[in-house]
Amino acid sequence: MAKNTKDSVKSNNYVTTIREGAIAANIFRGVTPDGHAYLYFSLSRSWKSANGNREGYSDRFYERNCESLQNVVTQAATWIQQNPNAADAIPDTARASAAA
Repeated sequence: MAKNTKDSVKSNNYVTTIREGAIAANIFRGVTPDGHAYLYFSLSRSWKSANGNREGYSDRFYERNCESLQNVVTQAATWIQQNPNAADAIPDTARASAAA
C-alpha cells in the first residue's frame, strides 16, 4: 500500500486520525525552532483500484468529497482546539525509547 512517508502515521509526531469515509485528517505535533509546540493536520483520501489490485492514499480530492472534507476539517480543528495540551505530550515511541 502506498503511503506518504513525510507524515506517516508511524511518525513520532503522530497524535490521532479523524476519518469520514475515504477522507481522513491525521493530526501531528510540531515544534518551532524556538521550542513552541503546536498541532497541525494533513488531509488524505484513501482509494482502491476498480479491480481491487491496488490501494493507497492521495492528496487529491474531487467535488464529490466536498461534504466529507468540510466535516473532517471542522472535526480536526475542533479536536485541536479542545486538546491544546496534546502538543506538549511526549509521543509514546519517545517514552518507550527513554525507558529502554
